[in-house]
Amino acid sequence: MAKRIFILGGGRFGTHLATRLCEFGCEVVIGDDNAERVKDLAAEGFHAVEMDANDETGLKEAGALDADVTVVAIGENMQASILATLMLKQHQAKRVISRALNAKHAQVLDRLGADEIILPVRDMAYRLAERIRDDAGGERYTVAGEYHLGEIVLGPKLDGLTLDPAGLHDEYAVNAVLVKQAKGTKAVVREAAERPSLRGGDVIWVIGTREKLNAFERDCGPVR
Repeated sequence: MAKRIFILGGGRFGTHLATRLCEFGCEVVIGDDNAERVKDLAAEGFHAVEMDANDETGLKEAGALDADVTVVAIGENMQASILATLMLKQHQAKRVISRALNAKHAQVLDRLGADEIILPVRDMAYRLAERIRDDAGGERYTVAGEYHLGEIVLGPKLDGLTLDPAGLHDEYAVNAVLVKQAKGTKAVVREAAERPSLRGGDVIWVIGTREKLNAFERDCGPVR
């Protein structure tokens, strides 16, 4: 059975989220109080309903309380976001994920009991800062503490060699996870344990400390 997701707020964030969730096969409903926006979303193929996120009856009738996950994606109206989160938790919505505009907003949402809080602008900025600091060519994701998942494009050094995860760890103290390789116009993702033959331009995902990832990318990444 497809997972049912209700998104409160049909702005850019909510729409991007709905688009991706629909691609994953989820059953998605977008609720918004702007009639013209709801009309436009429906014309684009979304299941959209006009409703007030701060109206208890509206939340019930639209199905926000019965969804597997309800995302409060309301944009600049912090008060509406807080009230919607409060009512969802009071009426025991299954799982509530709330978008925060800043740290203070996040603190309030946390006290209201939101199951998860995200700060999209901050999180994207932090990820970009990681890349700028390390002059990294690909994305870096914090895993835990000093450990990161690094997306690294391979240069000529490993071209033609078979991936040896154990040897890679012994030499660079990083753990290979996945390799993405071009195959015609498509991309094939393989597990590192399959020990694929590597080519320059392949993308490899490895886990390690920031320093180890940087050293590996300097040695095995593209020539700059």
